[in-house]
This record gives sequence, structure tokens and C-alpha cells, in this order.
Amino acid sequence: MTRKWVKLLSLVGSLCVGTATTAQPITAYTAVLPPFTLGTEKEMPGISHEILTEMANRAGVKITIEYVPWKRAQVFVQETPNTLLFTAGRSTAREPLYHWVTEFLTTDEIFATTSAPVNSIDEARQLSQIAVLDGSPKQKQLSALGLTNIYSATTTSAAARLLGSNRVDAWYTFDHRVLHAMKAEGLDPKSVTIGAPIQTSSLWLAAHLEFDKEVSETLTNALREMRMDGSYEAIVSKYLN
Repeated sequence: MTRKWVKLLSLVGSLCVGTATTAQPITAYTAVLPPFTLGTEKEMPGISHEILTEMANRAGVKITIEYVPWKRAQVFVQETPNTLLFTAGRSTAREPLYHWVTEFLTTDEIFATTSAPVNSIDEARQLSQIAVLDGSPKQKQLSALGLTNIYSATTTSAAARLLGSNRVDAWYTFDHRVLHAMKAEGLDPKSVTIGAPIQTSSLWLAAHLEFDKEVSETLTNALREMRMDGSYEAIVSKYLN
């Protein structure tokens, strides 16, 4: 009888540990990165924010979303178990730093203009001024390519206004971002000419390296279901169309 009780207690104990592991609170860190993440207090909190919220609801997983500066968000997730990071560009340099849960979307890096399209870096060299977010990877990218005609914009809103008022010849950014920013500033997105993609970025939901693989799979399946039933596209279209 004693042996049976020992086995039973051992089984119950192991089940409790398993439940506690999967039931631990999950925090998803991000920053204000329009149009993907705009803020928890916003009526429209962002494409990725809404997608993750719906994924969590469908998966039955409780996720708290916190906004912090982007560099801090990355460090938090690298150092803290049971955390998520979104929306993160997946690159060779970042590959070993995170567990990559699922791809949220792909977006093209382009030159947006209000006149003729700019389809290459060589064409961009001929322009007077190109708006780019100050301190962004895109600014570093253009500088590394030898472009000196860069106008540093402090925010996406400022860049949209610069382009809309023709104070710059082009804005180098994500295609998703420029369309949303123009709309948010009360400008007509149809007035914008989108050039050929300079490169394509893959934006992901990432996690701490030891993130629960079962939860990861459940979230991935939820996103797959959203793509199939049209709810994913409905969220994206709401911000861009």
C-alpha cells in the first residue's frame, strides 16, 4: 500500500510540475514600430499586436504585451525565460540569439516617392534628399553604400509629412510602413509611388532560446488557422487599405 501511495504522489507531483511550466506567465516585448506595433492604449494597436493577441486567444495562452525601447526588448528576451519578441527581423546575425516561433509577415524595403519610381540604389544616388529614420538600420545601410543625400527623420510621422510635402525626393522604408504612415497623417496613400524592392525582410515572432516548444507549436498552429480562415488578411488590410 505504501508503495502505491508513493507512486501516486510521485505521479501527481510530476503532473503539477508540467502544469506549472506551461502555465507560467508569458511576456511579449516590443516597441513602437509602426504599423506593426503602435501601443496597447491605441484603438488600433498595430498589425503584429493584433495578430499576436488573436493567436494567444485561439491557443488558450495568456500573453502580456509590454512596450519598451527596442534595444531593451531584445536584451530582455535574450536573457529572460518565457518571453517573446515581436516583430523581429530574422537575420544571420540574430539566428543564434532566439528561438524563432513563426513568421508574421514579409515586407519589402523600398524607395517611396510622389513622382517617378526609384528602383535601385544607383537611381537613389541621383536624388537631392532621401528621408530615413534617424539611427535605423536603413540609415546605416544607405550610409554604408556611400549615399550622402540622407535626411534623418525623427519619426515615421515626420518622414511621411516630408514626403507628402515634397520636402524630400524619397523615403527609404518598408512598403507596409509608408502606406500606413501616409494614411495616419491624413495623406492619400495613392499619391505614393512604390519603387521596386531593394530587399525583402522576414519579420518573426521570436522567443527566449529555452521557450516552451509545445507553446511555440500551439501559437504557430493558431497563426496557420488565421491565415486559412481569412482573419489574418483582415487584420493586415485594416491598416494598409
